[in-house]
Amino acid sequence: MAETYLGTLDHHDPLFEVLALRAYPETRHPVFHVRRMSGHHLVYRYSEQTTKSSVVGKFFRLNESNEHTLARIKGEYRNLVRLRYLGLATHPYSVVRPLCREEKIGLAVAEEFVEGKDLDRFICGAVDDDGTRALKHALRRLASFLHTLHERSAGASIARQEEVGAYFQRIVGKLQRQGVIDRGQGAWFLKQGDRWLSAPFMIAEEVLVHGDATPTNFIFRGSDDVVAIDLERMRRSDRVFDVGMVCGELKHAFLWRAGDRYASEPFITGFLKGYAQRFHRPDEAFRAITQRVPFYMALTELRIARNDWLRWDYRKRLTWEAGECLWWG
Repeated sequence: MAETYLGTLDHHDPLFEVLALRAYPETRHPVFHVRRMSGHHLVYRYSEQTTKSSVVGKFFRLNESNEHTLARIKGEYRNLVRLRYLGLATHPYSVVRPLCREEKIGLAVAEEFVEGKDLDRFICGAVDDDGTRALKHALRRLASFLHTLHERSAGASIARQEEVGAYFQRIVGKLQRQGVIDRGQGAWFLKQGDRWLSAPFMIAEEVLVHGDATPTNFIFRGSDDVVAIDLERMRRSDRVFDVGMVCGELKHAFLWRAGDRYASEPFITGFLKGYAQRFHRPDEAFRAITQRVPFYMALTELRIARNDWLRWDYRKRLTWEAGECLWWG
């Protein structure tokens, strides 16, 4: 991940005292080197000079007017504490360790910086034809991590599809405003979304989902450990929200980098089988999950198509792929 070095943290900055007393209480005269993390203007890395360790600070704007965005960012600290309480705090599966927060200065959470390779590194290696085995192994580990997260938070409730439907509508609406799809296409997507969400096979138990299961949000350390980061979008939903997002991200990654819409299929299938095999009845679980996956893959492809840094023709290609998922899935 590219970072921009900004110098050292001033002793008079109120953040200095917060980090010194709460994150590094045993370090005398700490010195923090500050780097802005790529693409995140309000996410910074603070490397302590003596210990050679780092923390990540995530901030919110004190004048933030969007209450939904504000609540989401502020909620990450609580989400991390909750998941670690559920047991995702040690080898081999964990979420990043939160250290402190201080809302008076806009600090939503300070958390440990995790060294390791993210899933995107393994995908790039597989696209280059020399990392197929490594990616398959990483996906098996990720499948096990997600299954652990979902099972430890499962309950008796049924996942509410209204929130998923509203999210789908917001994505389609933004793509229309951006001109990536026209009004007629938007109406078609909304009709298909309603058709999917009203299908009986979409009824599923409610679990905690990561909510932003993109390749850069899972860090692999050593041969076994998986650490999840960026939990601000965690919510209760259908487990396939996460599973389908991983599949959609794999489809996009190989289509974007290799130009081949089929290259991701062996990895998607292996990931789905790896997730399903952890159930008491793997074949039954696989059938139920793969029935619901196309909708969430389409949701993910439409979500990615909103990114204006992607080529215009490719963004339209992603919406076509999403339509294929909805129609043929």
